[in-house]
Amino acid sequence: MYVRRRRKSYARFYMGDGVGTIRGMKRAMNILALGVLAAAMWGMGGCNERKITIVSDPPGAIVHLNDVEVGRTPVTVPFTWYGNYDVRLRLERNEGTADKPVVKRYFAHETRVAEAPAHEWVGLDLFSELLPMEFKDEKVWAFVLKPVEEVPTEVLIQRAKELKDRAGEASDAKPKPRD
Repeated sequence: MYVRRRRKSYARFYMGDGVGTIRGMKRAMNILALGVLAAAMWGMGGCNERKITIVSDPPGAIVHLNDVEVGRTPVTVPFTWYGNYDVRLRLERNEGTADKPVVKRYFAHETRVAEAPAHEWVGLDLFSELLPMEFKDEKVWAFVLKPVEEVPTEVLIQRAKELKDRAGEASDAKPKPRD
């Protein structure tokens, strides 16, 4: 006995309303359109841009932000987290001539706080990330570098000798026995 087999069609839509029906195709197209729309909305979400600009007087100082060198002032760096930042600036520059250099050293070390704006508060930040708007948070930190006092070599040698003598006295002292 001969049984006629149906050819499988790969163009059919297998939906709940029937296989290959017009209603099933419409539903599939609606689902596809919603998927494309959702992907487009996801891509249109806004972004939050966070930057810290560090300037110094005198300019050209090497900047360390949380023990990571980020460049010379003025420098702009992106950041992710709000909170405390450890900022160190150091500068060595020649204030003499090429024949007789006079090296001046400058230094500053401070802790600065990057405060979160209202759209970055916990709970609100979820919505600000999804809105099709761009939020910018740019902070400018200015520093005045103080010159480092150079200690004469003789004074350093004298301090080293005093420290050595005190260390010798401390090692000679015997600890008291406990009762």
